[in-house]
Amino acid sequence: MTQAAARAERLTSVASVVARDLKPLVRQIDAEGFYPKEVLRRLGETGAFAHHTGGDAAAGGLRAAVEAMAEVGATCLSTAFCMWCQDALVWYLDRSENPLPRQRLLDAVASGRQLGGTGLSNPMKAFAAIEPIALKGRPVPGGYRVTGRLPFVSNLDDGHFFASIFALEGAEDHRVMSLFHAGQDGVKLARNAHFIALEGTGTFTILIRDAFVPDDDVLSEDAARFVPRIRKGFVLLQAGMGLGIANGSAGLMRSDGAGRKQSALLPLGPDQIEARAAVLAERISDQARNIEEPDRGSFLDVLRTRLDISWLALEAAQSAMLQFGARGYIIGSEAARRLREAQFVAIVTPSVKHILTELAVSDR
Repeated sequence: MTQAAARAERLTSVASVVARDLKPLVRQIDAEGFYPKEVLRRLGETGAFAHHTGGDAAAGGLRAAVEAMAEVGATCLSTAFCMWCQDALVWYLDRSENPLPRQRLLDAVASGRQLGGTGLSNPMKAFAAIEPIALKGRPVPGGYRVTGRLPFVSNLDDGHFFASIFALEGAEDHRVMSLFHAGQDGVKLARNAHFIALEGTGTFTILIRDAFVPDDDVLSEDAARFVPRIRKGFVLLQAGMGLGIANGSAGLMRSDGAGRKQSALLPLGPDQIEARAAVLAERISDQARNIEEPDRGSFLDVLRTRLDISWLALEAAQSAMLQFGARGYIIGSEAARRLREAQFVAIVTPSVKHILTELAVSDR
């Protein structure tokens, strides 16, 4: 079987999981904050989290990961966001400068047997000088002791892994990227906020108090060197969320026959939404070909693509809401859910304001 045929078969399997297991849960996920852990495991069984491992990212693997996420995101952004968290953890493990975490965990995470998240929101902002690094660590025999607080990390439960970056005490410019084990001594999950959408994403505040990080869990002793190697994948993988919202909004508009006729003069209809999504998907494929290159210029191009995906998600969901009108402005309506979800695409790191800040710096 060719790689293309294998990816198509995996995407068909993802669609089956969406139809059979996810669609019946969407309202519960959105309204009750239900975390679809078993759906994620079934998606892992299809290979949805394994496309971009083993050097396959540039050869179509990253686009295949985005397509799988978009297939899910067309129905439920909460689940697609959890997929991105899982995909990002796979991305870090597959490229770890220390082989031990990769050997121990990559297969389990890529197959969905072990779930986990990405705690790089604060570090990515810190590298962009938007906010200070939140975690501080000190060397001890066999590893580090780390303390700090991460406001929001997703796709978590006790026993899940996540990655983050800490600065060494007394040497703020020296930053280390490592794994953390949710629920281990000194790593506590706390829920202290409720969101207008994506409540069912296993999102917690992480309180880290003198937690021991063994050398075996270190992904890179030099995060400033490592992050440029992973940041393009970190951002491009998110494309599946925005494209999923866009295509899901287009499908919702088409399913509403009478409303579609009455809304023919709206400036953005389903045909235009899908055409823009297709162009962006091609840009993702092009940019994935040099995904390992750490230069800032190509990273800025990736940020521009991510920005355009955010705008499309917002405009598509807005168009769906405008078509549905008062019918969409009712609690529990799908049009309202898609609009709330699209807003998340625009604020998750790197947010629209983060990207615009990075691009403005480059233009000076």
